Amino acid sequence: MPEKILLTGGRGFFGRRIAEALRGRGHEVHTPGRPDFDLLDAASVRRTLNELRPHTVVHSAAYYGGLGITMAEPARIFHDNTLMTVNLLGALQPAGVKRFMSVGSACAYPGRVDGNMNEDDYWAGPLHPSVEAYGFSKKIQYVGARAYAKAHGLKALFPQITNLYGEHDVFTEYRSHVAAALLKKFADAKLEGRSEVVCWGTGAPVREFMYSGDAAEALARLLETDYDQPLNVGTGLGTSIRELSELTAKVTGFEGRIVWDTSKPDGVARKVLDVSRMKKLLNWSPPTALEAGLRKTVAWYLAHKEEADARA
Repeated sequence: MPEKILLTGGRGFFGRRIAEALRGRGHEVHTPGRPDFDLLDAASVRRTLNELRPHTVVHSAAYYGGLGITMAEPARIFHDNTLMTVNLLGALQPAGVKRFMSVGSACAYPGRVDGNMNEDDYWAGPLHPSVEAYGFSKKIQYVGARAYAKAHGLKALFPQITNLYGEHDVFTEYRSHVAAALLKKFADAKLEGRSEVVCWGTGAPVREFMYSGDAAEALARLLETDYDQPLNVGTGLGTSIRELSELTAKVTGFEGRIVWDTSKPDGVARKVLDVSRMKKLLNWSPPTALEAGLRKTVAWYLAHKEEADARA
């Protein structure tokens, strides 16, 4: 049944894909942004929700980035993301909101998990130090939503999203995730005729990469259920950073040398989600293979390079 939905972060990289997926199902989706809707300002949040009075709120907004920013700005990451959560949760019940989707992250899982990360591992240990502030801000989102659900009868959903890539991503080095950062490195090296590309770390860490359009489709499907426990959203497929670099070189046409700067950190050794529960609940698997998704992304980047390079 179509709903009136307020989507935070709906103008960003992932948010715009969520909006597309929800509108494709007939939902009325509102994506207000600053300065009228400022998640760091409690009064602004209350005013916007009271004016819109949505049935459902999907919270995808976050201050985030790749390994560099999570290590450089842990205090801001924790403060801003936690404050956004507190302001938003506090405004739900007065505005009559019935359902809340908290868009979580694989960074909220413990830093040491044997094999793929299963939902039952969510509280199994401390987070990896490199993503502790961001990951714990997502745990606070989960705990807060459960508290408001108990207090006010709110129905809450908790997708845990793996590493995403796709069109409209942040490609600049400081804020980009690994897939976008590598894509820019190799595409630019190809355009400039350079003979080598320097990549961070050893290339050994294993990550999981999901096309943003597929992840948005999963969230839209999840919203059609009342499943109220953490649910992993990913591909379940691990790819080493070295393999990703080689594949990125292939899709960008770069034929030079790849150099590994081992003075840079690797982060957690392995981060791959167990998605068996997602496949069963949603009766669905993500259709976009990594190479096909990267080709879509590099095509968008090259067609919108000036816009992409200007985005901080």
